[in-house]
Formats: sequence, C-alpha cells, structure tokens
Amino acid sequence: MRRRAQASMKPKTQSLSFVNGYAIPRDSDGEVDVFDANAFADAPARGEAKAYAPEYVKLHGLVLRFNAYFDETVENSQKESVRCRKCVIYFFLEDGSIKITEPRVENSGMPQGAFLKRHVVRGVTLGDLNVGKAVTIYGFEFKIYRCDGFTRDYLGRVGVDVPNDEREPDGVGPSWEEVRLARRAARSTKKDARGKFLTHDKQVLRFYCVWDDRSKFGDRRRFVLTFFLIDDTVAITEVEENKSGRGSGMSSTLLHRSRLPLRDEDANARGLANDDFDYVTAEDLHVGDTIRVYKRDFFIYDCDEFTKSWYLTKFPGELTEADFEPHDVTEPEDTVPAHRIPEHTGLAIGSEEDSLQNCISLIPKPPRKDVAKDDEIVLQFRAEMVPISDADEVCEFDASRRFVVSFHVGDKTLSIFEQASKDSCSSKFLERARVRKRDETGAFYDL
Repeated sequence: MRRRAQASMKPKTQSLSFVNGYAIPRDSDGEVDVFDANAFADAPARGEAKAYAPEYVKLHGLVLRFNAYFDETVENSQKESVRCRKCVIYFFLEDGSIKITEPRVENSGMPQGAFLKRHVVRGVTLGDLNVGKAVTIYGFEFKIYRCDGFTRDYLGRVGVDVPNDEREPDGVGPSWEEVRLARRAARSTKKDARGKFLTHDKQVLRFYCVWDDRSKFGDRRRFVLTFFLIDDTVAITEVEENKSGRGSGMSSTLLHRSRLPLRDEDANARGLANDDFDYVTAEDLHVGDTIRVYKRDFFIYDCDEFTKSWYLTKFPGELTEADFEPHDVTEPEDTVPAHRIPEHTGLAIGSEEDSLQNCISLIPKPPRKDVAKDDEIVLQFRAEMVPISDADEVCEFDASRRFVVSFHVGDKTLSIFEQASKDSCSSKFLERARVRKRDETGAFYDL
C-alpha cells in the first residue's frame, strides 16, 4: 500500500520561466514582448567618460617648502646672548602635515637635523605660512623669510599673494660685548646720584599723617612719614603713644625704608625696583594732601620746621606759609556711659545690699556688717491692715489679721510676723530686711 501511494505522487512542473531576470508564465495565452536587459544602454561610450581622481591622489607628492629661522637664548656665554637658528619648514598638501628640519653645519656643536617629525600640527594651516609671516609651533616662533619657486607658483595659482624674499639672517645674534656696551650706555643716561649725596646727606623731610583703618575692624592711627632726600626713599613708623593696647613687642615700623611706588598697579609688581615705574618724590608730598601707600590712604596734616623751610627755599614762588598750616585731625572722645544700677524689685533674690554687689564686681562678696552698732535692741509694734487710700478696700478676713512689726535698731531692718488666730496660724509675713518708704524720697525706714 505504501509503495502504491508513493508511485501515484508526482512532482508538479514549474509554471514560470525566467527570461533576462523576469518571471514569465509558461502556460500564458497572452503575448509577452521580452527584450534583452541592458543596464548600460544609455551610458556614454568608454572614450567619452571623464577621468576622476580623488583629492589625495591629485596632491600626492606635492610639498611646499619655506625657509625660516628662530632666535634661541644663550645662557652662561660671554660671546653671545642670542643665537639665530635656520630651519626649513615642509608643508605636505596631501594631509596638511608639517615637518621641520635644520640643515647640518659642520662642527657647530649643536644637535641638528630633524627638528620636528612629520605630523599634523593643531592650529597651523597653509594660510599661516607665507613669506614675512611669523608662525608659532610648540612655543618656538619661526620667522619665514623665503620660499622656493614651486611654492611661489602654487600659492599664486590658488590666489595667495606671496611677497618678495627677505634678506637671509647671518645666523649670529648680538655678542655679549655688544649687550654689555648697550647696558653701559643705558646706565650712563641715568642721573648721577653722587651730587645728591653731597648736597642732601642727612637731610630728611618729616610729615605727620593719619590712616583711617576703621573700615576693617581697625581704628584711626597716626604715623610719621620720613622722606630721605639723598635717595628718594620713604619710611613710615607709628607714633609711640598710639601703640598702647596693641600688645608688647609689636614693631612700630609700617614701611621699611624703600622707594614708594606712586600707582597701585606698580605696587603689585614683583622684582627689583627700576626706572620703569613712577615713584614718590618730594614734589608729591604736601600738607593737606592724601598719599597712597600700597592701597592705603594716608592724610598728611602737618610737617616739622625743617621740612617747611626746605620747601619754601626750594619752591619760593610756588609755596607760601599758608600752604603749611596744620590741619586739626583730633576727634571728640567717646563719652563713657554712666554706670546705672538697676532698681531692686520685690522679685530680686536677697537684700538690696547683697544684690548690689553683683553690679559692682564680677565676683560678688557679701556686704560687711557694722559690728560696732548695737544689734540687740529690737522695737516691736502691733499692727493691722488698713487701706492706704480711700479708693482701697480691705476685706473682712484681712482686717481681722494681727501682726507684730519688729524694728532692729542696729542695722535698721524690719521684720513682720503674723499672730495666730482662729482663722489662721502664726507665720512669717516679711523677712528681715531694709524697707523703703512709699513716697517721693524712697528713703529707708528709720527711727
């Protein structure tokens, strides 16, 4: 049975046929026009196609060459201070990379040859390279002074104007002797200080000034500004009487003897003093003016007699006696607030004399008793509660209470004790203490 079933199964025939890549039914009655597929039917002839080349193929092997030099500082040499080193800069148009070489010089004593290996330098393009330009590469400033013929023709074709070649440097910087002579010539232009030494030796101008430092938790301090005519130096010291309370061992010198810069920006400079800065001179100091000392304002309010006479002699037509009138810089003293003793109320702990000790001293002491007074005499009085004024009323219970008032003659103190009755027991009504009267005087009770 199985063999018969397999024999009766026949595979179906393919009903499609493929012509030039298209499926065509075999049993179709309709007529189908089949053409040969040609993808290059509309393409131009092989000889008419344009030749194409990538950009890197066009620029392959094209290199621009520039001649340049940079100055190198020479240390510890008596023959030269700056050395000029010549180099050749190669710019590869293919990828924009740069290579720098230094021509070898026989017996130069310097490692020459490859100065910079070929690679793309960030920030340096073809537009930065031209005759007469300076390009900085890794901290070295190269000055281009010449290029070859191919480089000049290529830059001209792309629309870049190339200047004429400059003069080639000789490769030798100024010698140490030339530098030394230039420095000597610069020093010779300065004023000779020996004349001031002979004429102004031991002559000192003394000004009295004040510095208001209360803006930064300080106070108003007085100083003496000393100007030395021999070398135009300034020294500032504090007045000794103002040092009280600032601590022992503190120096009174605010500024040691030195030249004082005239501007704040020069005061922030570092290094030795030179003539590039403007410094304070005798013409900048006047009574009534404010002088700037390292961002601190000092008001000059007076000067001594020698300073006054020196200015009048030096500038006879410009200054007069009125220009040296002292200015009053004293301030009214702060009034010390009066020590007010607070009122002793009934809620205060202890007697009035005992509480007063807390207002007198941080560590209160008990008040002393006068032992010479007779403290054994006690005067006793019987009393009852009555209204103080017509507007006051005393209830029936308080009116029935009876008291014993004891007056101690020795210290003039009072104590009140309540007697026992059918409605109340005996108790202490007032502790022994000095009692004030309820009148305008407020004096203590006395005999």
